[in-house]
Amino acid sequence: MDITIKGPWRRRDIDNYLDKSRIPIRLGCIGGDGFPRVVSVWFKYADGSFYCASHKDSSLVRMLRNYNRVGFEVATNEPPYLGVRGQGIAEVSGEGGAETLRQLIDNYLGRTNSELAQWLLSRSDEEVLIRIEVSRFFSWDYSKRMQAIA
Repeated sequence: MDITIKGPWRRRDIDNYLDKSRIPIRLGCIGGDGFPRVVSVWFKYADGSFYCASHKDSSLVRMLRNYNRVGFEVATNEPPYLGVRGQGIAEVSGEGGAETLRQLIDNYLGRTNSELAQWLLSRSDEEVLIRIEVSRFFSWDYSKRMQAIA
């Protein structure tokens, strides 16, 4: 799928930012009542897709199975504000969830011996893989205009 890109960053800048990011992706999904939800989850990014893991019975997985179009944002919360948002198509798979979860724990926690990591790993056989194929990226970077407060 071709990815439409808008904003100040080129594709390599976006890829670099997402590769280095250790903040959750915020996913905009549609709930069963038709209202949007924003769900934050850990991710890894590769080749134009985001990879996440979630429990097979989570509300996120239910929403994505019912409606697979998503919006997303990976952005800083502190000045200078910068980040990437966009849209994509989510696919939920029973294969690869446990392995992706282990990679995400390594990425975000750096170790598997924390209480949180142990709890997540104890249910890893119930994790599913969420792959989001990106269709649009929009970047923004207010670093220059916010230099005085950064």
